[in-house]
Amino acid sequence: MKHVVVIGGGVVGISCALSLLDDGHDVTVLDPGAVGEGASWASCGCIAVGEVVPLSQPGMLTKVPGWLIDPDSPLSLRPSSALKLLPWFARFTANSRPSKMREIAVDLAKLNFAATDDFKAQMVKYGVQDMLIERPVLKLFEDDRDKATMGAAFDLAREMGCTIDEISGAEAHEIEPAIAPDFQHAAVLRDWSFVADPRRLVIALHRAFDQRGGKVVVTAGTGFTRENQRLTGVTCADGQTISADEVVLAAGTHSKALASQLEIALQLEGVLGYSTGLSDPGVDLKHTVFYPSGGFGITPYENELAVAGTIEFAGLTADPRWRRADVLVKRAHRVLPGLQDKKASRRMGRRPFTPDTRPILGRSAKMPNLTFATGHGQLGLTLGATTGGIVADLIAGRSPQIDIAAFSPDRF
Repeated sequence: MKHVVVIGGGVVGISCALSLLDDGHDVTVLDPGAVGEGASWASCGCIAVGEVVPLSQPGMLTKVPGWLIDPDSPLSLRPSSALKLLPWFARFTANSRPSKMREIAVDLAKLNFAATDDFKAQMVKYGVQDMLIERPVLKLFEDDRDKATMGAAFDLAREMGCTIDEISGAEAHEIEPAIAPDFQHAAVLRDWSFVADPRRLVIALHRAFDQRGGKVVVTAGTGFTRENQRLTGVTCADGQTISADEVVLAAGTHSKALASQLEIALQLEGVLGYSTGLSDPGVDLKHTVFYPSGGFGITPYENELAVAGTIEFAGLTADPRWRRADVLVKRAHRVLPGLQDKKASRRMGRRPFTPDTRPILGRSAKMPNLTFATGHGQLGLTLGATTGGIVADLIAGRSPQIDIAAFSPDRF
Protein backbone atom coordinates (compact mmCIF):
# COMPACT_ATOMS: atom_id res chain seq x y z
CA MET A 1 0.00 0.00 0.00
CA LYS A 2 1.21 3.49 -0.89
CA HIS A 3 0.27 6.89 0.42
CA VAL A 4 -1.00 8.83 -2.57
CA VAL A 5 -1.67 12.57 -2.49
CA VAL A 6 -4.14 13.81 -5.11
CA ILE A 7 -3.89 17.55 -5.80
CA GLY A 8 -7.40 18.63 -6.79
CA GLY A 9 -10.82 17.49 -5.65
CA GLY A 10 -12.95 18.21 -8.71
CA VAL A 11 -14.69 15.45 -10.62
CA VAL A 12 -11.40 14.18 -12.10
CA GLY A 13 -9.42 14.37 -8.87
CA ILE A 14 -12.04 12.67 -6.71
CA SER A 15 -12.55 9.96 -9.35
CA CYS A 16 -8.82 9.25 -9.27
CA ALA A 17 -8.86 9.22 -5.46
CA LEU A 18 -11.74 6.71 -5.32
CA SER A 19 -10.08 4.35 -7.82
CA LEU A 20 -6.85 4.48 -5.83
CA LEU A 21 -8.70 3.88 -2.58
CA ASP A 22 -10.40 0.84 -4.13
CA ASP A 23 -6.92 -0.43 -5.03
CA GLY A 24 -6.01 -0.43 -1.35
CA HIS A 25 -3.93 2.75 -1.14
CA ASP A 26 -3.99 5.36 1.59
CA VAL A 27 -5.25 8.46 -0.24
CA THR A 28 -5.29 12.16 0.69
CA VAL A 29 -7.02 14.75 -1.50
CA LEU A 30 -6.01 18.42 -1.37
CA ASP A 31 -8.83 20.76 -2.39
CA PRO A 32 -9.25 24.39 -1.28
CA GLY A 33 -12.66 25.01 -2.84
CA ALA A 34 -16.26 24.23 -1.94
CA VAL A 35 -17.02 20.63 -2.87
CA GLY A 36 -18.88 20.34 -6.16
CA GLU A 37 -18.45 23.98 -7.17
CA GLY A 38 -15.59 23.59 -9.64
CA ALA A 39 -15.56 23.64 -13.43
CA SER A 40 -18.18 20.90 -13.89
CA TRP A 41 -20.74 22.90 -11.90
CA ALA A 42 -20.63 25.64 -14.55
CA SER A 43 -21.17 23.26 -17.45
CA CYS A 44 -23.89 21.57 -19.48
CA GLY A 45 -23.30 18.40 -17.49
CA CYS A 46 -22.91 16.18 -20.55
CA ILE A 47 -21.25 12.80 -20.86
CA ALA A 48 -20.01 13.90 -24.25
CA VAL A 49 -18.97 10.56 -25.74
CA GLY A 50 -19.28 11.93 -29.27
CA GLU A 51 -17.05 14.95 -28.61
CA VAL A 52 -14.07 13.41 -30.39
CA VAL A 53 -13.35 16.16 -32.93
CA PRO A 54 -10.80 18.73 -31.64
CA LEU A 55 -11.88 22.30 -31.01
CA SER A 56 -9.50 23.50 -33.72
CA GLN A 57 -12.08 22.86 -36.46
CA PRO A 58 -11.84 24.93 -39.65
CA GLY A 59 -15.47 26.02 -39.25
CA MET A 60 -14.67 27.41 -35.83
CA LEU A 61 -11.35 28.98 -36.79
CA THR A 62 -12.95 31.11 -39.52
CA LYS A 63 -15.07 32.74 -36.80
CA VAL A 64 -12.28 33.27 -34.27
CA PRO A 65 -10.97 36.67 -35.49
CA GLY A 66 -14.40 38.26 -35.21
CA TRP A 67 -15.14 36.52 -31.92
CA LEU A 68 -11.93 37.69 -30.29
CA ILE A 69 -12.77 41.36 -30.74
CA ASP A 70 -16.34 40.95 -29.51
CA PRO A 71 -16.52 40.63 -25.69
CA ASP A 72 -19.95 38.96 -25.94
CA SER A 73 -18.96 36.34 -28.53
CA PRO A 74 -18.80 32.57 -27.81
CA LEU A 75 -14.99 32.79 -27.73
CA SER A 76 -13.38 35.85 -26.17
CA LEU A 77 -9.88 36.93 -25.24
CA ARG A 78 -9.21 39.59 -22.65
CA PRO A 79 -6.62 42.09 -23.94
CA SER A 80 -4.47 41.60 -20.83
CA SER A 81 -3.97 37.94 -21.78
CA ALA A 82 -3.47 38.35 -25.54
CA LEU A 83 0.34 38.46 -25.75
CA LYS A 84 0.85 35.55 -23.38
CA LEU A 85 -1.59 33.38 -25.32
CA LEU A 86 -0.18 33.89 -28.82
CA PRO A 87 2.07 30.76 -28.70
CA TRP A 88 -0.88 28.67 -27.46
CA PHE A 89 -3.12 29.94 -30.27
CA ALA A 90 -0.41 29.24 -32.85
CA ARG A 91 -0.29 25.60 -31.74
CA PHE A 92 -4.09 25.47 -31.58
CA THR A 93 -4.37 26.68 -35.17
CA ALA A 94 -1.75 24.18 -36.35
CA ASN A 95 -4.04 21.39 -35.17
CA SER A 96 -6.76 22.41 -37.66
CA ARG A 97 -5.11 20.55 -40.54
CA PRO A 98 -7.27 17.59 -41.62
CA SER A 99 -4.51 15.08 -40.89
CA LYS A 100 -3.99 16.46 -37.38
CA MET A 101 -7.72 16.60 -36.70
CA ARG A 102 -8.13 12.95 -37.66
CA GLU A 103 -5.14 11.94 -35.55
CA ILE A 104 -6.54 13.76 -32.50
CA ALA A 105 -10.03 12.37 -33.08
CA VAL A 106 -8.68 8.81 -33.14
CA ASP A 107 -6.94 9.42 -29.81
CA LEU A 108 -9.95 11.05 -28.16
CA ALA A 109 -12.24 8.26 -29.37
CA LYS A 110 -10.14 5.75 -27.44
CA LEU A 111 -11.01 7.53 -24.22
CA ASN A 112 -14.50 8.77 -24.94
CA PHE A 113 -15.95 5.49 -26.17
CA ALA A 114 -15.13 3.95 -22.78
CA ALA A 115 -16.70 6.86 -20.89
CA THR A 116 -20.35 5.82 -20.57
CA ASP A 117 -19.60 2.30 -19.34
CA ASP A 118 -16.98 3.59 -16.92
CA PHE A 119 -19.33 6.30 -15.66
CA LYS A 120 -22.17 3.79 -15.15
CA ALA A 121 -19.89 1.44 -13.25
CA GLN A 122 -18.74 4.28 -11.03
CA MET A 123 -22.30 5.38 -10.30
CA VAL A 124 -23.42 1.85 -9.40
CA LYS A 125 -20.41 1.29 -7.15
CA TYR A 126 -21.06 4.46 -5.18
CA GLY A 127 -24.85 4.26 -5.08
CA VAL A 128 -25.83 7.16 -7.32
CA GLN A 129 -26.95 5.29 -10.44
CA ASP A 130 -29.88 7.68 -10.80
CA MET A 131 -27.42 10.38 -11.79
CA LEU A 132 -27.08 9.45 -15.49
CA ILE A 133 -29.88 10.59 -17.83
CA GLU A 134 -29.53 8.49 -20.98
CA ARG A 135 -31.11 10.72 -23.59
CA PRO A 136 -29.42 12.00 -26.76
CA VAL A 137 -28.46 15.63 -27.27
CA LEU A 138 -29.91 17.99 -29.89
CA LYS A 139 -27.98 20.60 -31.89
CA LEU A 140 -29.81 23.41 -33.68
CA PHE A 141 -28.81 25.32 -36.81
CA GLU A 142 -30.38 28.47 -38.23
CA ASP A 143 -29.82 27.73 -41.93
CA ASP A 144 -27.64 25.93 -44.49
CA ARG A 145 -24.66 28.17 -43.84
CA ASP A 146 -24.87 27.65 -40.08
CA LYS A 147 -25.12 23.89 -40.53
CA ALA A 148 -22.16 23.86 -42.93
CA THR A 149 -19.80 25.04 -40.18
CA MET A 150 -20.29 21.65 -38.50
CA GLY A 151 -20.14 19.55 -41.67
CA ALA A 152 -16.50 18.47 -41.46
CA ALA A 153 -16.78 17.82 -37.74
CA PHE A 154 -19.86 15.63 -38.20
CA ASP A 155 -18.19 13.69 -41.02
CA LEU A 156 -15.09 13.04 -38.92
CA ALA A 157 -17.12 12.09 -35.85
CA ARG A 158 -19.07 9.56 -37.92
CA GLU A 159 -15.83 8.19 -39.29
CA MET A 160 -14.72 7.58 -35.69
CA GLY A 161 -17.94 5.66 -34.99
CA CYS A 162 -20.28 8.31 -33.60
CA THR A 163 -23.99 8.19 -34.37
CA ILE A 164 -25.39 11.52 -35.59
CA ASP A 165 -28.83 11.79 -37.19
CA GLU A 166 -29.46 14.96 -39.18
CA ILE A 167 -33.07 16.10 -38.97
CA SER A 168 -35.06 19.21 -39.76
CA GLY A 169 -35.70 21.98 -37.29
CA ALA A 170 -39.39 21.09 -37.44
CA GLU A 171 -38.55 17.54 -36.34
CA ALA A 172 -36.49 18.93 -33.45
CA HIS A 173 -39.56 20.96 -32.46
CA GLU A 174 -41.63 17.76 -32.49
CA ILE A 175 -39.12 16.08 -30.17
CA GLU A 176 -38.99 19.11 -27.87
CA PRO A 177 -42.06 21.36 -28.36
CA ALA A 178 -40.42 24.12 -26.26
CA ILE A 179 -37.86 24.67 -29.07
CA ALA A 180 -38.65 27.45 -31.55
CA PRO A 181 -40.18 25.89 -34.70
CA ASP A 182 -38.26 27.98 -37.27
CA PHE A 183 -34.77 26.44 -37.14
CA GLN A 184 -33.99 24.97 -40.56
CA HIS A 185 -31.74 22.13 -39.42
CA ALA A 186 -30.92 20.06 -36.37
CA ALA A 187 -28.94 17.00 -35.39
CA VAL A 188 -29.47 14.25 -32.84
CA LEU A 189 -26.24 13.13 -31.14
CA ARG A 190 -27.06 9.59 -30.10
CA ASP A 191 -23.86 8.85 -28.17
CA TRP A 192 -24.30 11.63 -25.63
CA SER A 193 -26.14 11.73 -22.30
CA PHE A 194 -26.16 14.08 -19.31
CA VAL A 195 -26.22 14.07 -15.52
CA ALA A 196 -29.05 15.07 -13.24
CA ASP A 197 -26.89 17.52 -11.27
CA PRO A 198 -23.08 17.83 -11.57
CA ARG A 199 -22.75 19.46 -8.15
CA ARG A 200 -24.68 16.64 -6.45
CA LEU A 201 -22.56 14.14 -8.35
CA VAL A 202 -19.24 15.51 -7.05
CA ILE A 203 -20.63 15.82 -3.51
CA ALA A 204 -21.77 12.18 -3.69
CA LEU A 205 -18.32 11.05 -4.85
CA HIS A 206 -16.68 12.97 -2.00
CA ARG A 207 -19.11 11.36 0.46
CA ALA A 208 -18.24 7.89 -0.87
CA PHE A 209 -14.53 8.72 -0.55
CA ASP A 210 -15.00 9.80 3.07
CA GLN A 211 -17.09 6.73 3.95
CA ARG A 212 -14.37 4.45 2.58
CA GLY A 213 -11.66 6.03 4.69
CA GLY A 214 -10.22 8.66 2.36
CA LYS A 215 -9.01 11.98 3.71
CA VAL A 216 -9.69 15.44 2.26
CA VAL A 217 -7.57 18.39 3.42
CA VAL A 218 -9.14 21.76 2.67
CA THR A 219 -6.08 23.50 1.31
CA ALA A 220 -4.28 24.04 -1.98
CA GLY A 221 -1.17 22.18 -3.02
CA THR A 222 1.47 24.83 -3.69
CA GLY A 223 4.69 22.92 -4.31
CA PHE A 224 6.69 19.78 -3.70
CA THR A 225 9.50 18.29 -1.66
CA ARG A 226 11.76 15.83 -3.39
CA GLU A 227 14.90 13.78 -3.23
CA ASN A 228 16.71 13.52 -6.53
CA GLN A 229 14.13 12.43 -9.14
CA ARG A 230 11.38 11.41 -6.75
CA LEU A 231 8.76 13.44 -4.94
CA THR A 232 8.58 12.95 -1.19
CA GLY A 233 5.70 15.26 -0.37
CA VAL A 234 3.43 18.15 -1.26
CA THR A 235 3.65 21.57 0.36
CA CYS A 236 0.35 23.28 1.10
CA ALA A 237 -1.05 26.80 1.30
CA ASP A 238 -1.71 26.35 5.03
CA GLY A 239 2.00 25.74 5.69
CA GLN A 240 1.98 21.98 6.19
CA THR A 241 3.83 19.42 4.11
CA ILE A 242 2.12 16.11 3.43
CA SER A 243 4.42 13.20 2.73
CA ALA A 244 3.67 11.04 -0.28
CA ASP A 245 4.87 7.91 -2.03
CA GLU A 246 2.96 8.95 -5.15
CA VAL A 247 1.40 12.24 -6.27
CA VAL A 248 -1.48 12.74 -8.72
CA LEU A 249 -1.69 16.19 -10.31
CA ALA A 250 -5.37 16.83 -11.01
CA ALA A 251 -5.38 20.55 -10.24
CA GLY A 252 -7.07 21.72 -13.43
CA THR A 253 -5.93 25.17 -14.49
CA HIS A 254 -3.39 25.30 -11.66
CA SER A 255 -1.55 22.23 -12.95
CA LYS A 256 0.66 24.20 -15.32
CA ALA A 257 2.24 26.34 -12.59
CA LEU A 258 2.75 23.34 -10.31
CA ALA A 259 4.37 21.29 -13.09
CA SER A 260 6.68 24.17 -13.98
CA GLN A 261 8.22 23.91 -10.49
CA LEU A 262 9.45 20.48 -11.58
CA GLU A 263 10.70 21.81 -14.94
CA ILE A 264 7.85 20.05 -16.75
CA ALA A 265 6.36 22.43 -19.32
CA LEU A 266 2.67 21.90 -20.03
CA GLN A 267 0.91 23.66 -22.91
CA LEU A 268 -2.15 24.38 -20.83
CA GLU A 269 -4.31 27.47 -20.51
CA GLY A 270 -7.32 28.16 -18.35
CA VAL A 271 -10.53 29.43 -19.88
CA LEU A 272 -13.64 30.71 -18.17
CA GLY A 273 -17.02 29.15 -18.82
CA TYR A 274 -20.30 30.52 -17.50
CA SER A 275 -23.59 28.98 -16.46
CA THR A 276 -26.90 30.29 -15.21
CA GLY A 277 -29.33 28.06 -13.33
CA LEU A 278 -32.99 28.95 -13.89
CA SER A 279 -35.11 27.49 -11.09
CA ASP A 280 -38.48 28.47 -12.59
CA PRO A 281 -37.86 28.37 -16.37
CA GLY A 282 -41.47 28.13 -17.48
CA VAL A 283 -40.70 25.49 -20.11
CA ASP A 284 -40.48 21.71 -20.10
CA LEU A 285 -37.29 20.29 -21.61
CA LYS A 286 -36.20 16.63 -21.64
CA HIS A 287 -32.96 16.79 -23.66
CA THR A 288 -29.83 18.89 -23.59
CA VAL A 289 -30.05 21.33 -26.50
CA PHE A 290 -27.00 23.01 -28.06
CA TYR A 291 -27.07 26.17 -30.13
CA PRO A 292 -23.52 26.19 -31.62
CA SER A 293 -23.68 29.61 -33.24
CA GLY A 294 -24.59 31.07 -29.87
CA GLY A 295 -21.86 29.15 -28.06
CA PHE A 296 -24.04 27.53 -25.40
CA GLY A 297 -26.17 24.60 -24.40
CA ILE A 298 -29.27 24.20 -22.23
CA THR A 299 -29.59 21.22 -19.90
CA PRO A 300 -32.61 20.20 -17.79
CA TYR A 301 -31.06 19.42 -14.41
CA GLU A 302 -33.26 17.91 -11.73
CA ASN A 303 -33.94 21.23 -9.96
CA GLU A 304 -33.19 23.85 -12.61
CA LEU A 305 -32.56 24.55 -16.27
CA ALA A 306 -28.88 25.35 -16.87
CA VAL A 307 -27.78 27.69 -19.67
CA ALA A 308 -24.04 27.17 -20.01
CA GLY A 309 -21.18 27.84 -22.40
CA THR A 310 -18.69 30.31 -23.89
CA ILE A 311 -14.90 30.20 -23.83
CA GLU A 312 -13.16 33.21 -22.35
CA PHE A 313 -9.38 33.34 -22.10
CA ALA A 314 -8.34 35.28 -19.01
CA GLY A 315 -5.79 35.09 -16.21
CA LEU A 316 -6.28 32.73 -13.27
CA THR A 317 -7.03 35.63 -10.94
CA ALA A 318 -9.35 37.47 -13.34
CA ASP A 319 -12.79 38.31 -12.01
CA PRO A 320 -15.81 36.87 -13.87
CA ARG A 321 -17.52 38.97 -16.51
CA TRP A 322 -21.07 38.14 -15.51
CA ARG A 323 -22.37 39.96 -18.56
CA ARG A 324 -21.28 36.91 -20.57
CA ALA A 325 -23.60 34.68 -18.53
CA ASP A 326 -26.42 37.19 -18.99
CA VAL A 327 -25.88 37.27 -22.76
CA LEU A 328 -26.25 33.48 -22.92
CA VAL A 329 -29.58 33.63 -21.13
CA LYS A 330 -30.76 36.37 -23.47
CA ARG A 331 -29.80 34.24 -26.49
CA ALA A 332 -31.48 31.20 -24.95
CA HIS A 333 -34.84 32.89 -25.61
CA ARG A 334 -34.13 32.36 -29.32
CA VAL A 335 -34.03 28.61 -28.67
CA LEU A 336 -36.84 28.47 -26.10
CA PRO A 337 -39.30 31.31 -26.77
CA GLY A 338 -41.29 30.58 -23.61
CA LEU A 339 -38.28 30.73 -21.31
CA GLN A 340 -38.62 32.59 -18.00
CA ASP A 341 -35.40 33.86 -16.41
CA LYS A 342 -36.40 35.83 -13.32
CA LYS A 343 -35.19 33.20 -10.82
CA ALA A 344 -31.55 32.85 -11.82
CA SER A 345 -28.23 31.99 -10.19
CA ARG A 346 -24.95 32.52 -12.04
CA ARG A 347 -21.70 30.56 -11.72
CA MET A 348 -18.33 30.40 -13.41
CA GLY A 349 -15.80 27.61 -13.87
CA ARG A 350 -12.18 27.58 -15.12
CA ARG A 351 -11.42 24.79 -17.59
CA PRO A 352 -7.91 23.58 -18.45
CA PHE A 353 -7.42 23.46 -22.24
CA THR A 354 -4.52 22.07 -24.25
CA PRO A 355 -3.94 23.30 -27.83
CA ASP A 356 -4.52 19.79 -29.22
CA THR A 357 -7.70 19.20 -27.13
CA ARG A 358 -6.14 16.04 -25.70
CA PRO A 359 -6.07 15.72 -21.90
CA ILE A 360 -2.77 15.21 -20.10
CA LEU A 361 -2.62 11.68 -18.71
CA GLY A 362 0.29 9.59 -17.53
CA ARG A 363 3.73 9.93 -16.04
CA SER A 364 6.63 12.14 -17.01
CA ALA A 365 10.09 10.73 -17.51
CA LYS A 366 11.35 13.62 -15.37
CA MET A 367 9.46 12.53 -12.25
CA PRO A 368 8.55 8.85 -12.08
CA ASN A 369 6.21 8.99 -9.06
CA LEU A 370 4.10 11.88 -10.37
CA THR A 371 0.98 11.03 -12.42
CA PHE A 372 -0.86 13.66 -14.46
CA ALA A 373 -4.64 13.77 -14.71
CA THR A 374 -5.43 17.22 -16.05
CA GLY A 375 -6.11 19.27 -19.18
CA HIS A 376 -9.52 17.73 -19.88
CA GLY A 377 -11.00 20.99 -21.17
CA GLN A 378 -14.74 20.42 -21.62
CA LEU A 379 -14.43 16.66 -21.05
CA GLY A 380 -13.71 16.53 -17.32
CA LEU A 381 -17.13 15.20 -16.37
CA THR A 382 -17.13 12.83 -19.34
CA LEU A 383 -13.72 11.34 -18.61
CA GLY A 384 -13.56 11.49 -14.80
CA ALA A 385 -14.28 7.80 -14.19
CA THR A 386 -12.14 6.66 -17.13
CA THR A 387 -9.23 8.80 -15.97
CA GLY A 388 -9.54 7.43 -12.45
CA GLY A 389 -9.15 3.89 -13.71
CA ILE A 390 -6.12 4.79 -15.83
CA VAL A 391 -4.40 6.54 -12.91
CA ALA A 392 -5.02 3.57 -10.61
CA ASP A 393 -3.55 1.22 -13.22
CA LEU A 394 -0.41 3.32 -13.61
CA ILE A 395 0.25 3.58 -9.88
CA ALA A 396 -0.35 -0.17 -9.44
CA GLY A 397 2.10 -0.93 -12.24
CA ARG A 398 -0.61 -2.28 -14.54
CA SER A 399 -0.86 -1.40 -18.20
CA PRO A 400 -4.06 0.56 -18.87
CA GLN A 401 -6.47 -1.05 -21.30
CA ILE A 402 -6.34 2.17 -23.35
CA ASP A 403 -3.10 3.25 -25.01
CA ILE A 404 -2.37 6.64 -23.44
CA ALA A 405 0.90 7.47 -25.20
CA ALA A 406 -0.73 10.35 -27.11
CA PHE A 407 -1.73 12.01 -23.82
CA SER A 408 1.74 12.04 -22.26
CA PRO A 409 2.79 15.17 -20.34
CA ASP A 410 6.11 14.95 -22.15
CA ARG A 411 4.54 15.45 -25.60
CA PHE A 412 4.98 19.21 -25.22
